[in-house]
Amino acid sequence: MPSEDEPHLLDGLRAEGIEVEGIHVDGRTRIATILRERDGRTSVLHEPGAALDIPGWEAFAKLAVQRLAPGRVLLCSGSLPPGAPIDGYARLAREARHAGCRCVVDAAGETLAATVEAREGIVVPNLAEAEGLLFGTSAEAVLAGETPERAQEVASGLLGIGAHLAVVTAGSAGAAWSEGGRHGGSGWVDARPVEAAHPVGAGDSFAAGFSHRLEERSTLGDAVAAGVATAAAYLSGSLSTYDAAA
Repeated sequence: MPSEDEPHLLDGLRAEGIEVEGIHVDGRTRIATILRERDGRTSVLHEPGAALDIPGWEAFAKLAVQRLAPGRVLLCSGSLPPGAPIDGYARLAREARHAGCRCVVDAAGETLAATVEAREGIVVPNLAEAEGLLFGTSAEAVLAGETPERAQEVASGLLGIGAHLAVVTAGSAGAAWSEGGRHGGSGWVDARPVEAAHPVGAGDSFAAGFSHRLEERSTLGDAVAAGVATAAAYLSGSLSTYDAAA
């Protein structure tokens, strides 16, 4: 946690009832600014985050591993800070597996590639991020023509390059999942229509709802449905009602 912003951030998070543990690093907290035009087009400006050195990463990883317990779910979401190892999430997923936990990795680019290559964790990229890994297309491309067939093909494709379980979110269409192994399978969950000001944050909401339901020992299909419902509730401004929607 960047030291310059620590008091303000901690007070705000604690006011929301969120328990926070972190490490101290120099620099300012990363900020993402969302710009929404009158026609509905949305742009996001991502500022660079504070850099980590190797001791900083090791301290963070140690803290995360200490909180692991059998049956829990570790969620690794977003980009890694500058200086962190590209396979940082894969390493944490491996530690989680050794501790009897499951690990959900919501990442893109090299971080997603390293996790899939290591055959660790449950990867939950969006369609553009997954296609970027499989076909070399831009992970920042505007999602168009999102369909169950397209998402299911990509989810299966991730298994073909190393993932043992992949969930691919396809925006307002829904999400596909594919699991390898003897008891594997695949499926699709439709998203319910909602009016949303912008989609930023929907993927994070999906990952949170999905992880929470996994920790409750739900089936994979039910966990994906919970993730889709959580994202829809977030977009509609009724996040607290996602359980009923799922």
